[in-house]
Amino acid sequence: MVGHFRGYKDLSESTNLDIGFSYARGHNDNGAAFLTNLYGVDTTLRWKPLRRAVYNSLMWRNEFFWSNRDQPPTTITPETVHAFGLYSSLNYRVNRRWTVGGRFDRSDRATNSALTDTGFSSIVTYWPSEFSQIRGQYRFGRYAEGLTANEFLMQVLFVLGAHGAHPF
Repeated sequence: MVGHFRGYKDLSESTNLDIGFSYARGHNDNGAAFLTNLYGVDTTLRWKPLRRAVYNSLMWRNEFFWSNRDQPPTTITPETVHAFGLYSSLNYRVNRRWTVGGRFDRSDRATNSALTDTGFSSIVTYWPSEFSQIRGQYRFGRYAEGLTANEFLMQVLFVLGAHGAHPF
């Protein structure tokens, strides 16, 4: 079972807020007698000054989620593991072609909430045209076992077919 409830509110001519609540429930990999319940809250705050600067905007996204996972009890983990996670990202569109941003994420492990992973990212996006974008992301991750990781991710997106109308 999965559900998502979403609400939207214009705060001003250039600012709006989107809030959502999610729920999911199902059997997990421990067998038919073991269930996992997932709960989530997401928010997006958008700012785009319509009258002053067409190509400047700010987007702040957040998501908080909880997991209640049934599993066979051991000496380390209880019968139900309660895990928490979140992410927060902030993106600023500098001009028509460039966006810069950052992201923080943190998550407990679903099977053992005593283990927590965190990560920090820097993101740069370039739009060569209205039909494509190139994104680079550097991510530093710190894992519960004491390991760290440096990752660089590249993404290329392009659109074929119908697209939004042009403002004239």
